[in-house]
Amino acid sequence: MMDLLSTGVAGLDVLLNGGLAKGSTTLLIGPVGTLKSYIGQQFIYTGLKAGEHCLYIGTLESQSDFEDQVKLNFGWDIKPFVKKGLLKFVDLSPFWAFEPSELTKPIDLAWIAETIFTAKKGMSGGRMFINNLSHFFNFTTDTQAAVRMILGLRSNAKKCGATALFIMDEGAQETHIEENVKSICDYVLKAEIRENDRRIRVSKALTKHGLEWHRLLLTEKGVEVEVVL
Repeated sequence: MMDLLSTGVAGLDVLLNGGLAKGSTTLLIGPVGTLKSYIGQQFIYTGLKAGEHCLYIGTLESQSDFEDQVKLNFGWDIKPFVKKGLLKFVDLSPFWAFEPSELTKPIDLAWIAETIFTAKKGMSGGRMFINNLSHFFNFTTDTQAAVRMILGLRSNAKKCGATALFIMDEGAQETHIEENVKSICDYVLKAEIRENDRRIRVSKALTKHGLEWHRLLLTEKGVEVEVVL
């Protein structure tokens, strides 16, 4: 029987027939403004509350940014989990801050991968969240290398039993790149904005699922999915 892990998002586990398979990789893709980052933060916070070791990779945000956001938006205090050693944070934001003379310098994807793999050393089980894959493609011309890096992250997460969630901004990279990343992941969650409503659906999963769209709601307790069966 498949061992499942809760996303922490009310209603989403219902659409996923109980949650995500442990050790699986999920892509959450949609345009800007579809609560993707909130869902990822909730995914990590749920793991921390359960005593799981979690790894947060922020491409543009620092650890203090993350801590401030969840405290302001939902009242969640992340710092105690950091002190306990349950949360590791990889801050890639300084990597993009080049001097003007270095703006044409190629992005070192190998360095990024090594930084993430080093942070994951000794991690068994738990959760990993990358916010945001699109930045890897926006700042490199070697898109094949970026896709290979994501494939390596998936394989590495599976090997150590970590359940991974990747975010990607739809339309920020070419369609064939998005399709490649979708094919790599075990689950694909698609978000959109339609008629002033945020919606989500499961477009790929390891278990049976529908393709219906469901409303995404932002409440004081976090993100929720309004399931219509």
